Amino acid sequence: MKTIAEQVRDLENTRAAKAARMTDVMQKSIDEGRSTDASESEEFDALEVEIKQVDEDLVRLKKLQVMQGQSAAPVSGESKAAGSSSRGPMIIIKSKDQDEKFEGQNFVRKAIARTIAKMDGINAGAYAEMRWGKSNPSLVDIIKTDIAGGGSGSGEWGAELVAMDGRYTGDFITYLYSKTLYNQLPLREVPANVTIKGQDGAATGYWVGESKAIPMSKPDFSTVNLSPLKVGALTVMSKELLRDSSPSAELWIRDSLVMAAAQRIDSTFISTTAASAGSTPAGILNNIPGTTSAGTDSAGVLNDIKELRARFINVNNASGLVWCMHPGLASSLSLMRNALGQKEFTEINQNGGMLEGDPVYVSENVSSSRLVLLKPSEIFRIGNGPVEVSMSEHATIEQADNPAGASDTPADQTQGIVGMFQTESVAMKVVQSVNFARRRTTGAVAWISNADYGGSVST
Repeated sequence: MKTIAEQVRDLENTRAAKAARMTDVMQKSIDEGRSTDASESEEFDALEVEIKQVDEDLVRLKKLQVMQGQSAAPVSGESKAAGSSSRGPMIIIKSKDQDEKFEGQNFVRKAIARTIAKMDGINAGAYAEMRWGKSNPSLVDIIKTDIAGGGSGSGEWGAELVAMDGRYTGDFITYLYSKTLYNQLPLREVPANVTIKGQDGAATGYWVGESKAIPMSKPDFSTVNLSPLKVGALTVMSKELLRDSSPSAELWIRDSLVMAAAQRIDSTFISTTAASAGSTPAGILNNIPGTTSAGTDSAGVLNDIKELRARFINVNNASGLVWCMHPGLASSLSLMRNALGQKEFTEINQNGGMLEGDPVYVSENVSSSRLVLLKPSEIFRIGNGPVEVSMSEHATIEQADNPAGASDTPADQTQGIVGMFQTESVAMKVVQSVNFARRRTTGAVAWISNADYGGSVST
């Protein structure tokens, strides 16, 4: 059976052949200085209809390529942290056009094409072809197929750029996931808005004699219901930056979109923060007391490891554990030496690795003094929703990290009010739906609150 790519190639060859035949038919009558006869006219018109049908089939096949790509797996050479799993229907494209310099570049270019097209009142596909047609032709093809002509009326895509899904979402999402501990960990995904009862303690079984009553087991249960909550990031950039064709400008835009969202997700996920109803989930360390470290030397590290593991062993739930820590703490562990100058912990470095047989995940959003041990399968999360990107060149933005604005409870906005129109700027907003919660109170997470292995760094 032919692949879709092979069918596309065959149809393109068929179209070229039919177009060439149409030229031959007309050229013959032109060379003979006459109008086309009945048979020539009939053949020309039939070929025109057939080409139209081929063009329609090509559009359908290219859309099918996009749809099938959304369940594609990584191709060759993608290294993943131990225990990580698929993140659902996303595209990870490994074959790249010559001008693709970094992950997420195609997503950024699609966003830029839509934004510039709206600002200038032109077609996004035409703009993309003019700017990247030679170096990034596959992206241009997708934009032409995927995006209709822009408009500024209510309800048209030109009014606001929303739901930036499609073929080239994959490279952006892959980069975003790589920057968050929350997305790297193989947490247990559950449906949104569904109540799930989870066992919160170990049940006990019994040997039973013939004709004897079976003793009642008494496991404890907890209930979890996760509703989607939003993580949003808002940034402002100049129109000059959007029009800049250099990869460094596109890289800046990508990082602006990713870093704020990644920092907020992780800093809440691995925190002691309490939940805020309808707004913020509780951190997985919330209501779990931290343990004081036994010391800064290797003996202290081993005692801390033993102490944390005991929290899981005591509830018969000690398999599949992982460590979470700051890269600096992982680096400190990797630099510890014994009296002979040998490494105390040989399988760990600042990028992760293993610590006494369990995988290590690192994130700069974990406190540098916290050593966290957790069981990913005991932490629920709803499946990752699409990343939505919106842009506006006419919005008025309250440029502050504690804005007073709220549509349900209006308040005066007095700090950092900036108009995009007046400043020739564009506001870009990224929103993703996420939520998470521990499945159980005990046997899910344990942590050291004041880890300082190897001692302070001398300056």
